[in-house]
Amino acid sequence: MGAVSIMPFFRFKNLFWLTLLVTFVCAQTDSTLIEISEKRAELSNKNVEVLELQSDLSIHDAELQAIRDEIERLKRYNERLRDSLLAKQSEVDSLKEQQNQVENFKLIVNTFDEDRALTQEILESIKTTNVVTEETDTLISDVDDSEYRTKYNEALNLYFDRNYTASVTQFEKLLQLSKRHPLADNCQYWLGENLYSQEKYSQAVEAFQKVKPLGDGNKADAALFKIGMSYLKMNNQPEALAAFKRLEHEFPHSELVEKAQKYLTTQEKF
Repeated sequence: MGAVSIMPFFRFKNLFWLTLLVTFVCAQTDSTLIEISEKRAELSNKNVEVLELQSDLSIHDAELQAIRDEIERLKRYNERLRDSLLAKQSEVDSLKEQQNQVENFKLIVNTFDEDRALTQEILESIKTTNVVTEETDTLISDVDDSEYRTKYNEALNLYFDRNYTASVTQFEKLLQLSKRHPLADNCQYWLGENLYSQEKYSQAVEAFQKVKPLGDGNKADAALFKIGMSYLKMNNQPEALAAFKRLEHEFPHSELVEKAQKYLTTQEKF
């Protein structure tokens, strides 16, 4: 009897623990299911956010592409505008160059008559130089003065007859004959004038530069003035200005200074 009565007790006890275990497991399962459900809901929300972000990104990509297209359009417009400005600048530069050429041409034309008048003045002053002093005779003791002057006048007449080749030959012979004669600087000067009249301005400058140390030096100022004029004819304004300034500095009392100052004033405007 005792053994029979104890067995139901143990069965009841085991059933209790089993029920308790099942209840615990069910409780844990419910909790896990709830947590899983919450995670699924959270994941679903995240998916919605991702979709929204993807949608926003697509919109931003479209806006970015539109901005890129606008930038490219502005670049092309800028290039066309730059090309147009360069073309306009080229036209302006061309017009300025033409204006400078016109102004230089006007200057050359305006100075032509004065240049010719200057040559005539120099010729007249040379024609009046016919007095031979005892000092002159001493300087040219090895040269017949009368013959020298005769040949000089012949060479000068050849120049005014525009027989430049013969005139140059005659003046060169006179210089070979004597560089101490008072008219030697005149000979060298008129060599320069021959070249100047033939528009050989660079060679004329070289000839005029040799005038100063020869003869009595009375043509040094005229030679320096014609150096400036030669540079003007070559459109070399800086060298022309330098020559005129030298004339102004070295020969302040020369009658050519006034003419040089006029050219200085005119050229310094450009």
